[in-house]
Amino acid sequence: MPALPTTRTLVCMNLYLDLDFAESFDPANFFFGVANAPYLCEGGYNTSDGPKNSYGYFEAQGKVPPSGETTRYWEEYGQHIALASRMGLTAFRMGVEWARVQPSPSLEPHDPPEWDIAALDRYADIVAMVIEHGMQPIITLHHFTHPLWAGLNLWLEDRGPDMLVDYEIKVVDEINARLISRGSDYMRHFLVYNEPNQIALFYHFGLFPLPVGMEYLLPVFDNMLSRYVKIYDGLYDLFESRGWGIPHVGYTLGSQAPYELDRQMSDILRLRKWGVPREGVASAMSGHRDAWVTRINDLAHSQLTDAGFDRYSARIERVAGALPPAGFTKTLDALYASPREKKLDYLSFNVYDPLGGDRREPGDKNANGIQWDDFVMDGEVYRTYTLATNEGNTDLPVYMGENSCANLQNMGGKPKPRPDGWTRERYLKTYMMEMIRCMKEGVPIKGYLYWSLVDDFEWQAGSPPRLGLYNYDYINHRINNTDGFGEPSGEIYAELVAALRSGQKSEVREAFVYSHASRAG
Repeated sequence: MPALPTTRTLVCMNLYLDLDFAESFDPANFFFGVANAPYLCEGGYNTSDGPKNSYGYFEAQGKVPPSGETTRYWEEYGQHIALASRMGLTAFRMGVEWARVQPSPSLEPHDPPEWDIAALDRYADIVAMVIEHGMQPIITLHHFTHPLWAGLNLWLEDRGPDMLVDYEIKVVDEINARLISRGSDYMRHFLVYNEPNQIALFYHFGLFPLPVGMEYLLPVFDNMLSRYVKIYDGLYDLFESRGWGIPHVGYTLGSQAPYELDRQMSDILRLRKWGVPREGVASAMSGHRDAWVTRINDLAHSQLTDAGFDRYSARIERVAGALPPAGFTKTLDALYASPREKKLDYLSFNVYDPLGGDRREPGDKNANGIQWDDFVMDGEVYRTYTLATNEGNTDLPVYMGENSCANLQNMGGKPKPRPDGWTRERYLKTYMMEMIRCMKEGVPIKGYLYWSLVDDFEWQAGSPPRLGLYNYDYINHRINNTDGFGEPSGEIYAELVAALRSGQKSEVREAFVYSHASRAG
């Protein structure tokens, strides 16, 4: 029987099925992939003899459960990589953990320790296997965590961010040198940060041991963004000096709704490329902010209750007051002193539930105590953020950085259906069709990543949130052939990718309209 994802999805399909699918989704022009993060999948962090990172503090304080072995990716990475390759994917996003390559048993700040040669070798092994399986490695160089020896409050002083600059450039050099010595291709695509706008919010929400307050946002953002400028230049200098060609450097943002959290960083980095002089920063930014706020406010007003919209509006104003663009003095100094005008090679963003709770639709839950499976699934949110991110963009590719559909399942227990009834099949078909709609409307989307291939350890929430296309059995430590509900979500993703690449509009329509079960039957 037909499994209609949503009426909206079918309307999108009928309107935009005339896209040139063969050209748009040719693997030479577009990547499909999956993503993970070291702390969430590798295992062994913050144990008695394991690497100590900043989340070890939270583990010791009882603020997060111990991560333990997670999915044993550090030892069993070959299973994950082979599985992604069998799905026909061409990109594999992974991270390199600072605390693992410069480990220390100390929980107190101290000077940088020696590099762990074996860890560098292992990361080179992993990246080489990704390449051997026909996938480009997309390397996250900082994914929320840092070593405890660098100091827990890394972003409020110059010492930690300066050490991060040195680390990111050196670790790329070390791993690429190993790959080249083996005759392998090497890493070219980098995310300097994963969701830097989220890291700044850790201070505001009290996840670090500081008083909660908006006053921490500006110094944290300015330290992060000014060091991004130095890392961008450092990686370009490194590639030029080694004769490695041109790297692909940027970051991915986690959508939050306020312009100052979601887009202002990227607009600041493009000021010189846009020909804006230092003294014209404030006036140049106001027009970009107005366009963003108009589009996102219209979305919020249509989706939130009146009371919810009032709270949303108050949040927008508080954040705007805390992050004036002219206040990014370190960043602007670095930007205008740099020998390169360009500071971003792509736009990437992760959309989950940026508006929070208090929806007009019945059954949606309040944002207080929101769970992973409460994140609202809505293609209109996805599309609106894509258009808002791309507005005014004339020269950068856009990547759908990561997104997923979560449910809850305790370790050793049965999976719980989402309260809203969404499945991963419905999610994939709805969101990918919204992506197609944006492409038809002119957004230069060149990549799509799903989070994640296999269930993993999800930060403060631990193992109950299940986001994987493939379920992980934590009791027997094995990857199951389906997701927790027995649905072949990995096969469904692969089937949709194959249909889009086929260029056959009849195949695209059938793959997106009919359920996987009915097609298989």
